Amino acid sequence: MSTRQRNAPAYRPQVGDLVLDRRTGRTGIYMGTIGGEHYLRPEHGGREWTAEPHQVSPAPEPRDSADCDQPR
Repeated sequence: MSTRQRNAPAYRPQVGDLVLDRRTGRTGIYMGTIGGEHYLRPEHGGREWTAEPHQVSPAPEPRDSADCDQPR
């Protein structure tokens, strides 16, 4: 791990941000933090789950569907 990574500020999502739980590989909406755990909810509704703050990062940008339709 580089010095830059160790000294980088922790990612702090805002309520409503789409985030990635790197432990499970799931994306969800950040709902808040209680007791040191982030609460995430599936994008299209469903049961919340908790994630450790160090395992949460911004969700990757979705691929533009137009990019998928382009011939190579």
